[in-house]
This record gives sequence, C-alpha cells and structure tokens, in this order.
Amino acid sequence: MIISSGEFIELEQHFKITAGPGAGKTHWLVNHIKNTIGNSLRLDKARKIACITYTNIAVETIMKKLGTDTANRVEVSTIHSFLYKHVIKPYLFLIADEFCVNVEKVNGHDTILPKRSTVENWLENHSFKTDLKHPNTVRQLLFIDSKQKSLWLWLSNLEYRFDSTGHLNIFGKIEKANSISKVAGILEGDLISYKKLSWRNGKIDHDDVLFFSYKLVKKFPFILKVLRAKFPYFYLDEVQDTNPIQAKIIKLIAEEETIVGIIGDPAQSIYAFQGADIEEFNKFQLENMAEYRILENRRSSNQIIDLLNLIRSDIVQKKYKNVDEDLPILFVGDAIDAYIKIKDLYGDNTVIQTLSRDNPTANAMKSMITLDGIDSKILNKFEESDSNSDRKKIILSAIEAIESARIGDYKNALEKTKKLYNGFSEKEQVNRSVVLLQELLNTYCSYSSEAIIEFYSIIKRHLSMAGFKAGAAQNFYKTNSFEQLSICINLKEDTSHHRTIHKAKGDEFESVLLVPESLDFLINPNLEREEEHRVYYVGLSRAKSRLFIVIPDLLKKHQKLIEEKYKIKVEHL
Repeated sequence: MIISSGEFIELEQHFKITAGPGAGKTHWLVNHIKNTIGNSLRLDKARKIACITYTNIAVETIMKKLGTDTANRVEVSTIHSFLYKHVIKPYLFLIADEFCVNVEKVNGHDTILPKRSTVENWLENHSFKTDLKHPNTVRQLLFIDSKQKSLWLWLSNLEYRFDSTGHLNIFGKIEKANSISKVAGILEGDLISYKKLSWRNGKIDHDDVLFFSYKLVKKFPFILKVLRAKFPYFYLDEVQDTNPIQAKIIKLIAEEETIVGIIGDPAQSIYAFQGADIEEFNKFQLENMAEYRILENRRSSNQIIDLLNLIRSDIVQKKYKNVDEDLPILFVGDAIDAYIKIKDLYGDNTVIQTLSRDNPTANAMKSMITLDGIDSKILNKFEESDSNSDRKKIILSAIEAIESARIGDYKNALEKTKKLYNGFSEKEQVNRSVVLLQELLNTYCSYSSEAIIEFYSIIKRHLSMAGFKAGAAQNFYKTNSFEQLSICINLKEDTSHHRTIHKAKGDEFESVLLVPESLDFLINPNLEREEEHRVYYVGLSRAKSRLFIVIPDLLKKHQKLIEEKYKIKVEHL
C-alpha cells in the first residue's frame, strides 16, 4: 500500500515501510510516535515506546523533533545502547560463569584490538595447539613478521554469525587471513577461548553486546517478557542496516504483545562491513504485518530527483516540493579546485558539504590538502611497525581526541582521553584529560607538520609510555608526520562540512560535492548487487538544492553518456 509521509496507520499491527531517500521517514516516524502516545491505551508511566535507529546523530535528530513534551514517553537509542542497558547490564551475570565474564569490571563496550600478551596466551593454550605445525607453529605465528601481521588482521575482523545448524558462533574472515590462511580453520576452532581472555578482564566489544544479548534472551525467555512489558511498541529506523543477529532478537521480541514496526530502504544498505545484510530487510516478515511504501521525495530539487530515479530501477520517487534548481555539475580535475570553483560560482558564503568514500579523503578535504600522495594504508603500516600495543593505543586515541576537539566534538575528545587515565578517579580523569587537550590544542601548530615523534614527546609528558630502541617503530615515528597519520583517523561522530558518506547517513545539506573513487555507479548502476553503488547513491541523495561531483579524469565516451542520459553538466578544471 502506498502512503504519504503525513498519513497515519493502524497502531496495533506490525508494519514495514519502504521509503527512498528524502521521503520523510524521520518525519513520518516522529508523527507516528506522537500518534501512538496520544491514542494508545497500552502506554503508562512505566511503559514506553522503544525507538531504535542506527547512529547517535540520528538519535539526537529524533529526540529534537519529538520535543520535551513527548521525549519522556519514548526511549530513543541505537540497538547496541538499548541492548546494553536493558539486557547486558541487568542480566549478563546469568551467563558470566559460562563465558568467563568478569561482570564487576564490565563498563560499557568498545573496540578491542589484539595484544601480544593476549594472543600469545591464547596460542600457547589453544585446544588444537598440537595441529599447529611447521611452517605455522605458535612461535612462527608470533615471530615471523608476515604471519604475525596476518594473524593480527584476522583477529581484528572476527564476526558472529549463525552456522548451518542455526547456532550463533564466532568466525574469522578467510579473506583477512592472508599468509595464515592454511591454519585459519584450525585457529577458528577455539576462538571463544581468545574472546574469554578479554571477557575475564571485563572487556567486551560492540559485537559481543549482540552475541551476549542473543544468548541471554534464548536461554532466559523471561528477559523477553520484561522487555515486552516495558515496551509495548518497538519501532526501528534504518533497518536495511540490520544484521541477522539483530533481526533474530527483534523477531523474538515481536512474538508476544509488542508491536514491531520497521522502516528502511534496501537501496541505502551500506554497512556490510559491520555485518549488515540487505536481505534482512527484504525478507523481514512477521505474522499479520502490514506493508507500506512512501514514494515522495521531500528533500531534493527536481533535477536531483530525476538523477536519482535514473540510477534506481525499483521505485520512482515523486517530486514533493516540485522546485527547479541548477543542473548537477560533474567537475573533471582536482577536488580542491572543484571546491574553490563552486565558491567562485555561488559566493564565498555558500556552505558546501563534501562527501567522500573514505576517511583520508574526507580529512584531506577538511585541511584542504591535495589528495595526491595520501597513503591510505598508513594506519596499517603504523600497526605493523610498532609492536608495543599500549603505546599505539595511546597515540591513536590521543590523535582521535585532538582531531575530534578541533571539529568541536569535545564529548568524544574527552571520552578518548579519559580512557588513557584508567585507574584514576572520575574527577581526576576529567581534570587530567582537560589539561592534556588544552596543551594539544594550544601547541597544534608546533607538531601537526612534524614527525610523529614530536607528538609522542608531548604525550609522554602526561602519560607513561615505552621508549624506543633502534628499529622499525623508531624509524616510523621519525619518518612519518603527524599530519600523515591523523588524516587517516576515523572520527567517531563527525559533524563537520567534510565527512565520509557513512557519517552523513540520515543527514541532508543544501549543497553537496561528492568525491567518488570512480563513476561506475553512473556508468553501470546496479544498486541491488553493488554496495559501492549504494554508497554513492546515498551520497548523491543528501543534496537538497545543488549537487556537484568531482573526478580526476573522464573518458570521452563516458562524458557523452553522463551528459545525455543524466543531463549532468561536465566542466573540465
């Protein structure tokens, strides 16, 4: 059934809404929540609506649109935050012994990277250690450079998924195994023991939240009854980004009394690297579930909507505003030159949002540094060169903290620096973090263009870190600049005018300059099969009035296709 973004639907029925970019999904969801609050007979002071969305930025947007009058009747959060608060925190102790979790030490969830001591402990006590033979003995895996690097990469990319029997288990990704591919299967046989080494210290990562939540609700069904009693309505936005574990948990919640509603768009599924599966939205079904489609585009100009409709084949969006603006422009040349050209065309006060595929490009645009010569693999080289995991963690956390502070994200900056002062009281953590951040901000010009060793020297005045012996680590710190490393850092909540497309998801801007790596998404569009094409489709669809694209070079045959098929103006810089 086709509805508009202003229509109401039945409250006491599961629903699924498919809507393209700019369709007013958030507008519809906020109105539906308000309608539920105003007309449901199943809400009271102790019972709320659960509203789950994908990012913290989206959480803040929905909270703002709900307003203070209704916000206290709704719990808006990401799925990880929701499950941590309502499942992990109160009930993890029930399976703590089974999985060797030190519950008293668990305090939130974070990214956990391999540490030499942990990996060595795991290998030395591996259940299948006797099968690790030359050329892949424990010692060879730990001390042959290529094998050690592959092992670290493999362990950094573990994933939970359901096996052929329907059981949730942990697996390694064979494509990340490289030189240890022949023994990855053996190592995979006891990955749970590797995980337990972190759990014993109270350390759990983001994927562990989903794993433990699923294990808990399956083993202790009363937890589902508690959730259903607290939340008679469970609404989920951006469900195309859901992974199979989340989908299973949602379906379990929906089995009794709770009304589940999901909203999404398969053409905007761009988080496969985090386990999201486009098919989870397509095949998601509940008994007596009503299905709706919103076909309007409330965001963009007619010219941008025409472009989006030509790239996409499954729906044709309608022009809600019916406003004409300039045709999109494709610049051929350097991205910074294109940015300057747009400023010349539309005035220096024009706010241009640049959207890129990766962090190095986005961060380079922040500093208006030419994209030529950027080593996008420098973080990997840093990981490989410095074998001291504590020193690496401090340096990377400090870089993320200072770069977050520089774009105004002081919350994340403080979070990153506080973790460097574990063992101190909360008050002392804050005080020391503020002092460190102030010095790093005040002295930024003194180290930003210098070798990383200069930044290290400043940090060492505040924190205890290992020194250097002659070798790969010292050489890396002395020959690579802070700028080279910082430009590749992934900033947690980037709200600047230069972001990756993933960090702009759910947002919209008057003028967008898209910086793609290729134009295949225009030349041979295939949103159903190619996630890369969906990424750029999302980028294009953030634009409200003006859309620009920049590419270093362009074949004449492709220029003709783009001009004739898409009505895009092409300008060579």
